[in-house]
Amino acid sequence: MKMYIGKSYDFINALVGDRIHFGFSIEDVENYPLERLMNTFVKLNRNKELHKRLNKLRKQRNYIAHEALLVTIGDNPNMHTLNKKSREFFELEDELNYCLKALVSEFEKLHLQYVGNA
Repeated sequence: MKMYIGKSYDFINALVGDRIHFGFSIEDVENYPLERLMNTFVKLNRNKELHKRLNKLRKQRNYIAHEALLVTIGDNPNMHTLNKKSREFFELEDELNYCLKALVSEFEKLHLQYVGNA
């Protein structure tokens, strides 16, 4: 998403030229949290299906990042929850691979537009 946003900013800057100041660049998004990256990405990209899938993936990622650790720490990890979630995490890998491929495809389309208009 960072690369897509950065290339979009480059494209916008090239299109507006000197007509209006546009000072955004990839450096602006380097340290954005995932939620802010997604909010910016959806404003620059029209693929609504990808937006939905990324949003679902974000929710699952937030669970893993913020809550899953609590299930595993301590002397008695919650094995029932771990077993239940392990299947979900396994299936999550397929969705992650799909989203990564879709992001690469969207980036390639944007790049072709940028090169075609340069």
